[in-house]
Amino acid sequence: MGYVDTRYNYSNSTSKIIFKPHHTDMKCFKVVKSRKEHRCSNCKKVIPSKSYLYASDWISLCLDCGEEFSHKAIEGYKEIIKYIKDNQKKFKANKDEWETQNTLTKL
Repeated sequence: MGYVDTRYNYSNSTSKIIFKPHHTDMKCFKVVKSRKEHRCSNCKKVIPSKSYLYASDWISLCLDCGEEFSHKAIEGYKEIIKYIKDNQKKFKANKDEWETQNTLTKL
């Protein structure tokens, strides 16, 4: 659903780490009007042309399956956020110890 990347600014010779969602993954949460007949990727129901559906380049979901999938995706993002927050807590708890060990390894 996303990736960690680095961006380098050549004008001032700095770099930064960023997290960006995949644009192709984000498209599957968008409701569009179909131009042709589709088949739901989840329940295999036929979706007639000129109907609304959740769709990306390779995935087509009927409105019911798309709504269910969007709720599951929100739960998935919550798990990612929980994982990051747990790591932040672990960092705060161990920061002094880790910095001390890093200082000792430099000696």
